[in-house]
Amino acid sequence: ISWDEIVQTLTEKVWQEVRVDTRRAKDVANAAMDVARTLGKPTLLARSFRAQANAMYALDEHPEAVHLYAQAVALFEQTGEEAELARTLSGSIQSLLLLGRYDDALAAGERAGAIFRKQGNTRRLARLEINLGNIYHRQDRFAEALAFYERAYEQMLAHDDAEGLAAVLSNLSLCHISLNDFPKALELHQV
Repeated sequence: ISWDEIVQTLTEKVWQEVRVDTRRAKDVANAAMDVARTLGKPTLLARSFRAQANAMYALDEHPEAVHLYAQAVALFEQTGEEAELARTLSGSIQSLLLLGRYDDALAAGERAGAIFRKQGNTRRLARLEINLGNIYHRQDRFAEALAFYERAYEQMLAHDDAEGLAAVLSNLSLCHISLNDFPKALELHQV
């Protein structure tokens, strides 16, 4: 196994750990960064910055997460890795919106969406639609949020993404609760 593969494995492990143990996710991300810095490869550094940002997001450290996402974005722009750039931009949306930086969140979403569409990546585009819906939901713009969530739901049905479906159904339900449409919210909880 190469050092590059070790960094790749560690950064992927962070995404798993944020759902289990956020402190451990941070430790794993830091280990990935230590190896990436030693190797000095921009791609590995970018992946490690994104992994650290994901851990900071999970720890509700949103200013730090945004800073780390920005570093990853800059490196992915430098290396020309559009798919990774789009993933990073999409991932940054939640921290941006939780900081009230809605215009920045929308701009990140527009850039990511353009790349995902160009690459035909409908699964990532569906995930992005959820994030974009969250921006509008956070601003109490429920009708606009519903449109994004409904598109995401339709797209998620075409993919084997149980986590994505659960997220979008939950968001749809919460949106209907906010609109006082409790029967529809209940129906969505029973899907």
